[in-house]
Amino acid sequence: MIWVDKIQEAIDYIEQNLFAPINAEAVGKAIHYAPSSFSAFFSAITGYSVGEYIRFRRLSVAAERLVQNGTSVTELALTCGYETVEAFSKAFKRFFGYAPSQFAEAASTRCTFAPISIGFTLKGGFSMTRNVIPGLQKVDWSDNQRQSEYVNSVVSALNGLGEHTTYDKVCALSGSAFRTSFSETGWNFGNYSAINTPILFAHTFRMFGYSVTLHHRGDFAADSRLIMDSIDRGVPVLTMQGVINCSDACLISGYDNDGATLLGYNPFMDIEDDHKEAPDDTGYFRKTDWHNGFFADHGGGSFLIIGDKIEKPSKEERFAKTLRLLKSLLGEASLVPGQHNGIAAHRAFAFALQTYEWDDAFEPYMCVMCNYKHYLDRQFAAPFFTMNGRDDLAALYTDIAALCVRLGEIIPQDFSAGDMFTDKSKLKPYCDVLLQIANLEERALALL
Repeated sequence: MIWVDKIQEAIDYIEQNLFAPINAEAVGKAIHYAPSSFSAFFSAITGYSVGEYIRFRRLSVAAERLVQNGTSVTELALTCGYETVEAFSKAFKRFFGYAPSQFAEAASTRCTFAPISIGFTLKGGFSMTRNVIPGLQKVDWSDNQRQSEYVNSVVSALNGLGEHTTYDKVCALSGSAFRTSFSETGWNFGNYSAINTPILFAHTFRMFGYSVTLHHRGDFAADSRLIMDSIDRGVPVLTMQGVINCSDACLISGYDNDGATLLGYNPFMDIEDDHKEAPDDTGYFRKTDWHNGFFADHGGGSFLIIGDKIEKPSKEERFAKTLRLLKSLLGEASLVPGQHNGIAAHRAFAFALQTYEWDDAFEPYMCVMCNYKHYLDRQFAAPFFTMNGRDDLAALYTDIAALCVRLGEIIPQDFSAGDMFTDKSKLKPYCDVLLQIANLEERALALL
């Protein structure tokens, strides 16, 4: 079902429930469409906000009853949801230009607001369906202190659903500020990928009052159907490790060609070597044949389908649940096969820099730059603990964040220090800091 059908469904629902206590959120939920996205679509298609449309229709029906049935102004005021007759009369006069008592006498000049009916006809071509959620927050690396593709994608998706959250809050509550991964088999530019710590996913969305389901790559028809159904509800999708080459996460905001093409945001979308398809006129990337290529490599990609609203935990519950998550993120040596995690990952990273052999500095240097995304996010841990009354953990993570800054100073994030990789002794200061971080996080784990 495309968006035109959804707006007509909303109008029909409003007509059937015109004098019930409805608003934009109630209508969006009734038609199974994200309220914030629904409101934007409704205004764009009809030219009226949902609130305006409901008010105009109520007043118009009230005017008809006033003239045809002789219904009292008091009854009409109550029916339309006004607290007083005076408030109803003022709204009535603003809308029609006449007070209720004058309306019947103004037959030649009065006009009412009729229900809108939407028609849509597409002729010719291949009759491919297309749907887009407009205006989502861009996912890029314009903020050099907030570089996680996963966190930025979650923030954009949640804000698109009307949550009004921030990178800092999502980074801490999701556990992303505490995750670290390092491959057991060598250099891996995807070490920073959230797919290496999948326990984040359900926790992240539960903290904001949403269910979520992780789907691994399967049949194209089934996968594309799941994504299109979500977009048709006005709910963005997150793909993990794929769609755009080299990406940790992509925010999917639309589809075209019956799901063969996906639209969305990702920091790599403007890098020609990674993505050569011209952006959509919405500003989103376009990726055709997305189900193959990078999304199919290395065991296949996966994607998150955001489900229904659930009860949002209290502040105390969110903190307690996040602490339990941190115990796993820091203390479990491997959360997925082939990856070191948490404290073990810091030590594995230091060991690799001191013992692995390489012919070209590019691979270890790139791995350093990718992994630094993990360490950069440690800065959001201390404020999180302070806000929740754990000054002991806040003090530790203040020191850890300072060490993480030191990592970026020892090996800059611009390939300007390639000569360090020709002599492992030059890498020892970096490794020493990694081990200091591991030791401090061991202390943090004991406090958890």
